[in-house]
Amino acid sequence: MNTHDEDLNLLIVFEAMLETLSVSKASERLQMSQPSMSHALAKMRKAFGDPMFVRVKNQMQPTPRALLMAGPVKKALDLARLEIFNRPSFDPTTSDKSFVLCMTDVAEASYLPQIINAVRIAAPRVKLRTVSPIAEKLEEGLDSGAVDLAIGFFPDHLTAGVFQQKLLRNSGFMCLVGDKNPILTLGELSMDGFLKASHVAIRTEGRSQEVIEKTMQEHGIVRNVFLTVPHYLGLVSIIANTDLIAIIPMDLAGAFEAQRGMRIYPLPFKSPTVEVKHIWHKRFHTDPANQWLRELVRNALQQR
Repeated sequence: MNTHDEDLNLLIVFEAMLETLSVSKASERLQMSQPSMSHALAKMRKAFGDPMFVRVKNQMQPTPRALLMAGPVKKALDLARLEIFNRPSFDPTTSDKSFVLCMTDVAEASYLPQIINAVRIAAPRVKLRTVSPIAEKLEEGLDSGAVDLAIGFFPDHLTAGVFQQKLLRNSGFMCLVGDKNPILTLGELSMDGFLKASHVAIRTEGRSQEVIEKTMQEHGIVRNVFLTVPHYLGLVSIIANTDLIAIIPMDLAGAFEAQRGMRIYPLPFKSPTVEVKHIWHKRFHTDPANQWLRELVRNALQQR
């Protein structure tokens, strides 16, 4: 125990003695043995050069020196308990905090609506902001606290002991096809049709497309890529108005299926899966606001 800890303990013992005027009651309050309390009193008297408490009849009465110290000691301990030892809390019903989420475009389209609805119910004054997962910036953002939570598939950010993470869900892949595309046979997408079709390949900031590409490579499946685009949004008009098809994450299926002129079909081979996680820095693991956000996100996405 260092000197500062010893000084603080002496002040706590002093406060207990002042309030109880009894060695036995003070030791009971502080859950100390009688010998330990006597030892603490001896150290206190030595430290302040004063008896501090003397027995008068059946009580340990404070000396004038102790009475002069009573006010300052109480202020010091109250301040320490309030500002140092008091565990911080987070009240979502009154907080106006702004949280920053790092999400891919897939995560925004798939998961952000549920998160928004949950936040607006639980924390009406809280604000959200999303940022793109530029690879070299994500770790920096999580390190500094500029990013509160990363949500999605991030295979490179798994440094044990630095980043904490939790699985939210597993997701796979589907095929997006125009509802009048001639490759459809009896309302189904066959392997033959998949291989003969012209494809749109998506190269986004997210990494999930790498998973499906690797699976096709392992199975010797070579698709005919006619067009490559940097995001999924353009597929809404491309697929509905051309004979191209595209592979999309399963969690995007609902958003596309709601659009006119296109349908979602299972892949003609077994789809790989990706682990959708939320990731945060260990510095914020016990932060009440971050804990609240993680629980809210987990509940919102696992109930899909």
